[in-house]
Amino acid sequence: MDVTLTIDINIQNILQEELKNTVRSTNAISANGIIIDPNTGDILAMASIPDYNPNNYFNYNVNNYKNRVIADSYEPGSTFKIVPLIASIKSKKTIENDKYYCENGAYKLTYKNQLRDHEPHDSLTIKDIFIHSSNIGISKIVDEIDYKEIYKLCRGLGFGAKTGLPFKDETKGKLRNINNWSKTSKTYLSIGQELSATNLQLAMAYASIANGGYLPKARIINNIKGNGYESKNYPPKLIRKIMSKQTSHLLLNMMEDVVDHGTATKARIPGFRIGGKTGTAEKFIDGAYSKSEFISSFAAIFPVESPKYVCIVSVDSPDYYRGKHWGNETAVPIVKEI
Repeated sequence: MDVTLTIDINIQNILQEELKNTVRSTNAISANGIIIDPNTGDILAMASIPDYNPNNYFNYNVNNYKNRVIADSYEPGSTFKIVPLIASIKSKKTIENDKYYCENGAYKLTYKNQLRDHEPHDSLTIKDIFIHSSNIGISKIVDEIDYKEIYKLCRGLGFGAKTGLPFKDETKGKLRNINNWSKTSKTYLSIGQELSATNLQLAMAYASIANGGYLPKARIINNIKGNGYESKNYPPKLIRKIMSKQTSHLLLNMMEDVVDHGTATKARIPGFRIGGKTGTAEKFIDGAYSKSEFISSFAAIFPVESPKYVCIVSVDSPDYYRGKHWGNETAVPIVKEI
């Protein structure tokens, strides 16, 4: 039987080559990425590096067989900050120009827990909190939102659940039941900690921003046909409405500002409108956050005025000592080249 996929072989080739180039130039452990059509949920490209040649699979390490886009989940860090923003805008408690005091870079959550920002800030609007990726600003925003609403939105966006692709090694990631949350879980979840997600899950969540507010079902098979067998089509499906069109437009504009003025300036291409959000997440190793191993990631939507592509890439442990661990230094240039 003939199986027709949604994969675009030209886009697939571009994604693979750019991931390979980055792993090589940054001495990273691995990298993976996915490109989807946000309007249909179609997977146009999906790649994991290092990879292998299935004709000679016995010559490769077994870890190379893994499709990390669906099999590896990680703490996403700042790419997850779209979640508290969606919740805040939906709650109507926050508007674009509301200001929050960001404690000049250091903020005590509890006696033992302290939040820090990469750069100190006094007061920022919700827009500037997102542009500059302020952890403290996000914590102030989620203070106004019920923790049950944050949890409900995470579930609605598909985190903590498999997408249903026909692959046996897809993981559902980790989203603890709300009954197991601590007093600070809402805050740490909102900055992309205390949970794990796959790049496939992130791609679908960002697709809901790109397409006007709907979570699409991930799709990799168009149809199956064969002699003597009934043909079967797999049409695109929208799972549920996540936000209004107005909310999605506001978020798209904020993501464009991240590229034009914020933490993703290395994605700028003159004449093109690109939106995105960077992530630089400390790896959780042996019960503690590492100070030298990070996941560098970038979530992008383009073109902003009429989105056709959502692209998520992540790079595992790029060279920290050359400053390659930052999202803008490693993950963002991948998407620019793509």
